Amino acid sequence: METKIYHNHHSNASLESVVKMLNGSAKKSFEDATPVPAAVNHSVEFYNHEQDRIFNQEWICIGRTDELPNTGDYITHDIAGTPVLIIRQESNAIMGFVNACAHRFTCLVSKQTGNAFAFTCPNHAWTYALDGTLKHAPFMEMKNDFDIESHRLKTLSTEVWEGFIYITLAKDPSKKVAPSLEELRKNIVGQYDMASYKTVIRESMSWDANWKNLIENFTESYHVPIAHRKTFANHKKAIEDYVCGEDNDHYCYHYAPQEAESGPGAAHPNNTKLEGQWRRTMVDFCIFPNHLITLMPDYLWWVSVMPDGVSRFKATWGVAVPPEILKEIPEAEYDEWVQQMTNYMETANNEDKLLVQGLNRGTSSRILPEGTLHPIEKNLWQFTKYLARISG
Repeated sequence: METKIYHNHHSNASLESVVKMLNGSAKKSFEDATPVPAAVNHSVEFYNHEQDRIFNQEWICIGRTDELPNTGDYITHDIAGTPVLIIRQESNAIMGFVNACAHRFTCLVSKQTGNAFAFTCPNHAWTYALDGTLKHAPFMEMKNDFDIESHRLKTLSTEVWEGFIYITLAKDPSKKVAPSLEELRKNIVGQYDMASYKTVIRESMSWDANWKNLIENFTESYHVPIAHRKTFANHKKAIEDYVCGEDNDHYCYHYAPQEAESGPGAAHPNNTKLEGQWRRTMVDFCIFPNHLITLMPDYLWWVSVMPDGVSRFKATWGVAVPPEILKEIPEAEYDEWVQQMTNYMETANNEDKLLVQGLNRGTSSRILPEGTLHPIEKNLWQFTKYLARISG
């Protein structure tokens, strides 16, 4: 598919000028904070820079562990133009590889998900075991000194946190996922036990906007009562009840309780993990750079957004629910229940799509006011600080 790029005043902004603007925004106190500089979402030079500094170095979420329940189950994904392959091993470990044959680099697996006991290249039938070792290379005995053991799939660092799978293209990752997120787990999200939630939906979408426009949208709930009248606004959370979390180099979050103590958005009576107000509290958080999660007592919604050009992104999203919720759904009604949940989330996505694409178009303007942030938009300021730090 051809990538759409809307050329505008900011498209040719130099990397140096954009980084300078970012640093200026990041140095402001939150009380004086302004929106993400427009050129950050439109500059071609900055787009290329963030591919190297962010997507070729940071940890990227590609799915959940329960999507790979059996030996040989796999997921494919693309990160900054690199196709990756994630496989459940016989040992139950999860390993990640570059999805390219070690012979002449043909993409090995084209399906998004599946199960296999081995992986055979469609080009010359080089065949690999689940751990990436080469097991068969037809007629390569004709090449002098060919050593089958010296050829294998390129292994990528992979980690699991709270039921999510992360992978990085970095040769020597500068950080680990779990230690970086320990305070978030210990103080806020650990009590929900996300690892126990079961995946019921996995979908994808493509929008005409910069990937950071979606991050901006997701990390603030100021828009929810206005834009999500068909979906999330029905949980009735008071704007003044939102709490934005502490500054952190690896994540940002905010949370608020809903009015209703039972029903949608509240914990099931059999949930023995959540107590008090947390039994009706939603947490929205972003694990930098691009993993977005809405966590509720009765479901979680996650999104992993990837750039597909300056003004286009692709995103994988999914929904998982606690086991006590699933137990209540009769088998005969399960498919209909999943379809209703899918329809609900797609409605929410469509509500956001209008805003996200509108943000991209609006910020393309050469003439803009200074802008400001609402008190519950602190996460946007924290994301700006992350961008300045990682891009400097």
